[in-house]
Amino acid sequence: EVILDANANIYVSAMTRSSDFPITANAVQSTIGGGQDGVVFELSPNCQNLLWSTFVGGPNNDACYVLSFDKTSPNDLYVAGGTESSFFTFTGTGGLHPTSQGGIDGFVLKFNVGSASKPLVKHTFIGTTAYDQIYGIQTDDSNHVYIMGQTQGAYPTTPGVYSNPNSSQFITK
Repeated sequence: EVILDANANIYVSAMTRSSDFPITANAVQSTIGGGQDGVVFELSPNCQNLLWSTFVGGPNNDACYVLSFDKTSPNDLYVAGGTESSFFTFTGTGGLHPTSQGGIDGFVLKFNVGSASKPLVKHTFIGTTAYDQIYGIQTDDSNHVYIMGQTQGAYPTTPGVYSNPNSSQFITK
């Protein structure tokens, strides 16, 4: 995915198998963790300067699919995707599930891109013991994060909401 910040800087989420992908000195993860890692990077508005770039991943295959800026704190960038890794090679404050749920998990990362070091603020794994991946992420005006994705597991639901048991999609707030 490609999105712009308020200054027209370009943010990209993707994946790579390249161990020599261009990574900046302030990366959260400076080396590839496995066969395929997610990458997140920032380019200047004219696409002439790489401003920030980091790998995202663990020892297995990982991918970053989607990005969203926080509406109330535009220096916070959310990144989501999927991972076969049971852990990431970087550290950060855990969220809802700081460790893998098993199988293939979705994940959400929160970076403070307004800081020069662009630190990872929070991270969480999302899913079940089966296949789970996140393909959409947005925030609302109250700073809530919404994700949507696919699952092959018994994804948890809250009482009183629409649910289609054993379906393969989920929406989570």
